[in-house]
Amino acid sequence: MKPSLALKTIDRIVVWILLALFLVFMVSGYMITRGFLNRYYGFLLHTRLDLPIMVFFVIHIAINVRYVLMRRGVADRKPLDVAVLIVGVALFAFIVYLDQFFGL
Repeated sequence: MKPSLALKTIDRIVVWILLALFLVFMVSGYMITRGFLNRYYGFLLHTRLDLPIMVFFVIHIAINVRYVLMRRGVADRKPLDVAVLIVGVALFAFIVYLDQFFGL
């Protein structure tokens, strides 16, 4: 399998996981505000899903930024891959920091 095809497949899987997590995130928010089912479990679920959602979102963004930059004419793939990887790791580290700093 080509690396390009593998990245597109990974991105499609990540998008479907992100969609499912976001839907559960929305339902848990509704559980908190409207008391649907149980507010405690809604709050617990809502606060636990923020990190996985952001991680999958960073993966999705990093893969697509790579393709956008390739379409814009960035020809050297290795520096491009390293730059996208550095940005992705930096965003992931920032998200983990925020989760730990503002975590409950």
